[in-house]
Amino acid sequence: MNQKMLEKWMDEGQVTLPQVLVKNYTAIGLTEVEMMLILQIQSFAADTELFPSMEMLTERTNLRLEETIKTMDSLLKKGMIAIEQSQDASQMISERYSLAPLWGKLVALYENIEAADRQEKQVEKQTNLYSLFEAEFGRPLSPMEAEMLSAWLDQDKTSPDLIKEALKEAVISQKLNFRYIDRILLNWTKQGVKSIEDAKRIAEEFHQNGRTTQTINKDEVKKSAGSIPLYDWLEKRKG
Repeated sequence: MNQKMLEKWMDEGQVTLPQVLVKNYTAIGLTEVEMMLILQIQSFAADTELFPSMEMLTERTNLRLEETIKTMDSLLKKGMIAIEQSQDASQMISERYSLAPLWGKLVALYENIEAADRQEKQVEKQTNLYSLFEAEFGRPLSPMEAEMLSAWLDQDKTSPDLIKEALKEAVISQKLNFRYIDRILLNWTKQGVKSIEDAKRIAEEFHQNGRTTQTINKDEVKKSAGSIPLYDWLEKRKG
């Protein structure tokens, strides 16, 4: 290869596009022709030509002028590009193509992908949580139990990890029932427990000290517990 020719090409600079655009341009609704014109807009910008004419864009493609006009109009209507105006010190108004809307669409795409991924992981955690409860109880959950588990997740916004930790405490205390687990979660909420580390710390204090580190309304205990000793985990351990 001619070395001088290569050096000349390098001196002319390069057109840079993010990999995320190259990989996902179809996902945000760009066609191959639209993508090529965006590439040309970037190329002109690299040469400080910020508002190339339709004729200039057409010269660099195999499109007809009317096709270039139609495609650029499509890019504007899709919100992929914008035309910005600026005014210099002499009050001269100039225009330029902006790709800011395009970058915004890419950001939105990735935010949606990440949200969908988080949702998928959350559903997976919930499914595993149901399976874990059924394994510990040694039977399928009753409709009422399944509803209570859903309420912890959907209404109370309790994390699956905290629910698992409450289940663990119920197993340790040999009080494997939903009311007991619900009481643990309620008191953790009152104590401001937000993380699995907080829950483990409070549980460890209880097991080490042999006494509760939480307070509880005694009337509420009687109403909720009935004849079942639900709140042993919260009360001072005997012996």
